[in-house]
Amino acid sequence: MAGRELVMETLRAQNARFSHEKVAASFKGWSRIMRYVFPDLGLSATIVVRDGVPSEPAEGGADAAEVSYEMSSDTFLAIARKELTGMQAYTRKLVKVKASMGDLLKLQRLDTL
Repeated sequence: MAGRELVMETLRAQNARFSHEKVAASFKGWSRIMRYVFPDLGLSATIVVRDGVPSEPAEGGADAAEVSYEMSSDTFLAIARKELTGMQAYTRKLVKVKASMGDLLKLQRLDTL
């Protein structure tokens, strides 16, 4: 099990992908509340994306999140390190996702970086 600080640090690092030249234009105008839940750590984190720009991750869950992920901290870090793809984690039932298909397809672009 990974620590809370490592998970929060990784979430902050992943925010930089939104501004990457390959995908930034596709997120222009996209605003969503994203929630990450890590039951093994008792941690929920929220990132608010406004016009393609994500906020710093904040501890606490947002009830009105349009995109919600639930997974163990180890699964999250394996995805972040590209040891596991999001699709592999989903098909192995290592992650629960609640989001529209359009949002999921858009967010997949971040995985190409």
